Amino acid sequence: MLVQLLIAVLAIYLVGQKIDIEAFKQQLISANPWWLVLAWLAFNASKVLSAFRLNYFFRALTLELSEVFNLKLYYLGMLYNQFLPGGIGGDGYKVYLLNKHYQIPVKGLIGATLLDRISGVVALGFLALGLGFLGTGREVMGDLAFLLWLGLILAYPLFYLLVKYLFPTYKKVLGITNMQALGVQGLQVVCAFFILKAIGVDVGYIDYLTLFLVTSVAASLPISLPGGIGIREAIFAFGYAYFNIAQTSAVALASLFFLISLVSALIGIAFLGIRKQPAEHL
Repeated sequence: MLVQLLIAVLAIYLVGQKIDIEAFKQQLISANPWWLVLAWLAFNASKVLSAFRLNYFFRALTLELSEVFNLKLYYLGMLYNQFLPGGIGGDGYKVYLLNKHYQIPVKGLIGATLLDRISGVVALGFLALGLGFLGTGREVMGDLAFLLWLGLILAYPLFYLLVKYLFPTYKKVLGITNMQALGVQGLQVVCAFFILKAIGVDVGYIDYLTLFLVTSVAASLPISLPGGIGIREAIFAFGYAYFNIAQTSAVALASLFFLISLVSALIGIAFLGIRKQPAEHL
């Protein structure tokens, strides 16, 4: 946690040195609240779909949870992920609670939650490669632009092999969960698009969203604090020059996305009571 905090503080400091702070503050203050409401709705729609995806992984373990309870548990996990050290506290708590009440082996539960995260990162990478190919990503890559095609072709076959040999229990739900993962990340792209509309961006959407997906991959790594605070802003602040986008708008997109994710995680407070429910009511 200390290393993550230091990285976040350093990233925020570098961003502060790199951007026009006054212009950044003005863009945040003047953001259209109605577009932000739509962004919040899109973000939470992605989380609802993500909860459904995780439940498919649980079912592969013969763990039958109602969709309502699973959604409550998912939001509670989001809350813990935001405020517990390491950014994976919510995943650990879900494993603990489900093992306690259902006696499902911890190894299987960890595998389900880990594969849930990996499938999301694969979907992020796939969409980033696709948008990169459509935007100026090919120019950024230069002679290595062929890697965009190669990544698009190999991403899911390699993921299938990973699941087949390391997580065979979940192979039977791989088709539906992959589609859901693409839907989840697609909704987060929609969320980012609405944020761009809120701050008055009307050109270069593909490049903004390509870099947004890159920041999302980076934010999923264990080097960042929950929500990718600092890391997202730093990538936008320094990476904007390679794309046809404005620096201040790019950093504002990152900060507003973090705030939306934080506010959404607070919904989990309403479900703190499920920790004390007996197994038959889960």
